Amino acid sequence: MTEVAMAPTAAEIDRWVAEKVWRTDNLLHVLDAHASAHGDRLAVADQHRRLSYREFADRTAALAAWLVGLGLPAGAVVAVQSPSNATIPLMHFACDRADLTFLPLSDAWREREIGHLLERSGARVVVVPPDRDDVRYSAMIAGLRADLPALEVVASFGPGASVDLDEVMLRPARHRGTGLATQSLPRMCMVTSGTSGFPKISLYSDDNLWFFLSVYRETLGVGEQPEVFAGIAPANTGSTGYLFPVLTPLLFGSSSVMLEHWNPVAALDLLAEEGASVAVAVPTQLIKMLDVAKRRGMRLPALRVLSNAGAPMPPDVAAEIDATLGQVLPMYGATDGGVPTMTTVDDPPGKRHRSVGRPLPHTELRIGEGAGSEVGEIHWRNPIKSYGYLNDAAQTAAAFTPEGLYRSGDLGRVDEDGYLHVVGRVKDLIIRGGQNISPREIEDVVVEMAEVLEVAALGVPDPVYGERVCLCVVPTGPLTLDRVAAHLRTRGLAEFMVPERFEVFDEFPTNSGGKVSKVDLRALVLARAAPNPEEAVR
Repeated sequence: MTEVAMAPTAAEIDRWVAEKVWRTDNLLHVLDAHASAHGDRLAVADQHRRLSYREFADRTAALAAWLVGLGLPAGAVVAVQSPSNATIPLMHFACDRADLTFLPLSDAWREREIGHLLERSGARVVVVPPDRDDVRYSAMIAGLRADLPALEVVASFGPGASVDLDEVMLRPARHRGTGLATQSLPRMCMVTSGTSGFPKISLYSDDNLWFFLSVYRETLGVGEQPEVFAGIAPANTGSTGYLFPVLTPLLFGSSSVMLEHWNPVAALDLLAEEGASVAVAVPTQLIKMLDVAKRRGMRLPALRVLSNAGAPMPPDVAAEIDATLGQVLPMYGATDGGVPTMTTVDDPPGKRHRSVGRPLPHTELRIGEGAGSEVGEIHWRNPIKSYGYLNDAAQTAAAFTPEGLYRSGDLGRVDEDGYLHVVGRVKDLIIRGGQNISPREIEDVVVEMAEVLEVAALGVPDPVYGERVCLCVVPTGPLTLDRVAAHLRTRGLAEFMVPERFEVFDEFPTNSGGKVSKVDLRALVLARAAPNPEEAVR
């Protein structure tokens, strides 16, 4: 039995429907209309499959017929662990047709996360990737089943599985689901990346997604002609890497091409080979792609827009990406709470490079307890806002205000033109001897240096000051703490903000969403021998 803690009120739903903010049918109807109108057009492609709209719709209907045959109750959870490939949208639309709840899971997660998410969701079905030499997914689920009484069916795509969904997709049975009217019920899950503690499951409806992606399409300046969207960010938690580059084109008659295994060379090759005009990636990926593109002297004439979210993008890097790859369009939001702001192709470069855009239509955005340009915690609500966490009323209550606004945990300000600037995290402050230090302020200055590819500032324990600043970098060449400190002083940072510890990495650990995991990075730093605090004092 699923529990929904933050569902919109009947009055809100009636108002949004009356204003045509929300639709009155399901996403599967939109898909089927495209399959009927241009069935031979490419819908989705990965390294294994290239499916036209007609093929894609038929395969989702065959999968839905199998799901309906299981006799599951309406809204039951179907969990799908997969790399970033077409398995994700295939199973999403199959669940939509069968009136079941779709829960995507990262293939990087193992027993700890998978066991928690299957138990928390009460999943009745789980689809796992084919076994590999280094990971036996079927054995992992078998080892967990004793603690998962709700789990009934384990399936996979490929031979050797107890249920082979590749075979299921070719069966003549079809379930179109055309009689459903569940567009306002939460049937889509997105999973937080787990930067701290266990990942959590946020709930969304077809109505949420339709409004969300309709607005996103407008920010891109997409016309009537189909375009190719490339998914570079991971798609398998259901958020940034799935909604924008996969679900958006499927809902508007364009094509999606998905990168299954991330590396910057493969990403650039995919964009070039497919003639992608829109790509979606997290900033870390874009920074690495820019580095490779510059070294290869590479240009992508078809690429016009690069959407990014999940982390800050240094303004000078954004400007260089504009000049080298395509127009950078940052957006801002959270898997748990939806998206309140986006930049658009019509925004001036200064705003696109330094802000996360203006509030979307029908969005109430608050900064702290007041309004205007003061800095405070960012709160919002709109027709995109999630329904809260699945089966977790306590966490939902903590994440939302009594009025239903999402508490972001981010610090922000709104400038005189109405653009939102994210300036730090409420809980990410480093407190050194009573002085509050924003890691973001340090990171934005250090990343200006030519010798720095990536940077992260952390607070590390100190017996005297409580915390000291540790600077972690992925350098492009030789670099020292003294060199960094001199740069920070030249740029006018206060002495108490200058890092006192310096750690070099070949690459930073990332979470399943592709973002730098400061939790894991901090653990790596603490595992290294710390310098003598007295020697570090400046």
